Amino acid sequence: MMKSNIQSALLLVLSTVVMLSCSKDENQPSTTVAGIRIQALNKSYSLPVNGTKSVSTVTAVSWDTARMVVSGLKFEAELKSLITHHDSVEFEYKWRGPEVVNLFDTTFTIGNITLQPGFYDEIEIKIEGLKRDAGTDPVFLLTGVYTNTNSEIIPISVRVYEDILFKTEKNSVEITSADISVFSSVIQLYLDQLMMDISPEQLDNAILTDGELIISAQSNTALYRIFMRNLGRDHHCEHGHGHGHGHGG
Repeated sequence: MMKSNIQSALLLVLSTVVMLSCSKDENQPSTTVAGIRIQALNKSYSLPVNGTKSVSTVTAVSWDTARMVVSGLKFEAELKSLITHHDSVEFEYKWRGPEVVNLFDTTFTIGNITLQPGFYDEIEIKIEGLKRDAGTDPVFLLTGVYTNTNSEIIPISVRVYEDILFKTEKNSVEITSADISVFSSVIQLYLDQLMMDISPEQLDNAILTDGELIISAQSNTALYRIFMRNLGRDHHCEHGHGHGHGHGG
């Protein structure tokens, strides 16, 4: 009798497992394809960025080129468990380039990531640009014009020839079924923030090379160190659908 009871109990457990498995398969959440986009914002702005007083209000920077060599990216996400609502499932995706990215292109995306709709505790993206992939070109390049305190327009450029790494993260991101068609993560580089703590007086006193104000490791190095510090900080990001079309994978 005991043996029969044990067999009956085992059959009941197995039947329950099978039923749960079938239910999970039938209700498996749909997946969505994600791409990563790096976008430069605020092409033109007045100086100083940090809000300190200046002897002139006409000083401004306007960029016409923003380009970066993207050697790789790492996408990490923590999906909250729908069962316990406490535990998280970690997800990781890596992409290797290199790819020269026009940061003013609002349609170009990198990567092809399959995500499951749900509530993500955190999404973090790390971007890497390597000197070896850029060759003789800058890893990061900005070109434009600077209007100084005398209203003179001077060509300006920022040239980075060294490895760069920065990241962005955002907590509490929800991906719904409405995001299934097109979903992308946008890393937003605010160009005015890259000039934080650089005053018009510093730019006015900068050394010009053939009439151009070059900020690099070899030219106007004090300004370059400030710029690189700002570039290495965490940047803003947005996650959602309708941000563009994927490229690569």
